[in-house]
Amino acid sequence: MKRSLYRILYGLGVTRLAAWWNRGRVMILCYHGVTARGERMPDDPTGLHIRAERFESQLEHLRRRYRVLPLCEYLAARREGRRLPPRSVVITFDDGYRNFYTMAAPRLRERDLPAALFLTVGEIGAAPRGDSGGWEPEDDVRYLSWPEVLELRGRGVEIGSHTYTHPMLSRLPVEEAERELRESLAEVARRTGEPAPPFAYPFGDYTPQLAERANALGYSCALTTDAGANDDRADLYALRRVLVGDDDDEPAFAARVSGLAALLARARS
Repeated sequence: MKRSLYRILYGLGVTRLAAWWNRGRVMILCYHGVTARGERMPDDPTGLHIRAERFESQLEHLRRRYRVLPLCEYLAARREGRRLPPRSVVITFDDGYRNFYTMAAPRLRERDLPAALFLTVGEIGAAPRGDSGGWEPEDDVRYLSWPEVLELRGRGVEIGSHTYTHPMLSRLPVEEAERELRESLAEVARRTGEPAPPFAYPFGDYTPQLAERANALGYSCALTTDAGANDDRADLYALRRVLVGDDDDEPAFAARVSGLAALLARARS
């Protein structure tokens, strides 16, 4: 039902109208992985790992109709009170699966599109775990190594923290949540030389208190999975992001990146 509605609205040009309406706001997209599989993994029922051809179609949509910015450029504009170009978009990836290295990064690089990668730091290996530079099925479930992370950073990928063990932070005792934030920040800073990396809440799970701690510890920002766009007054430690998955064909993706999907969700609620 939702997908057919998106197709109708896309055909009528409503997604372009929504993008125009949101022209002064920044949309941050949240991905998890890109796969060469022809069919979805049984343990990925929601399609967090997007098929390569669908991801390529989404990147072409962005390249035609949006201005894709590095996350750091958005943050710099916020600090300086500077306006960003209309239809600005930031691409982010959560978790640090190796298929970012073998599938997503080459496709981003081909199109000269920037991205930020948020690592589950405790899963990142000391040495490369792949047998080759090409994609392998195991890349959809295993994580990057630090040499691969640093190689990606050298090619312009921004590196951030996604905690140490990927817990629901709001369900942890305060001391444990603090440790997840503090230790993952310290490791990312040590490995990359960036003293104030960005942060993404696992599962988008956060509270005002966690946002305060992320700020106090020295993260540059913190990203949720609350849907919608970010204007120049958005809380830097509760930034909104739009989840993108394998079910998103071009009309559905257009509805998400334009802000139309979030507007419709708010109208229904």
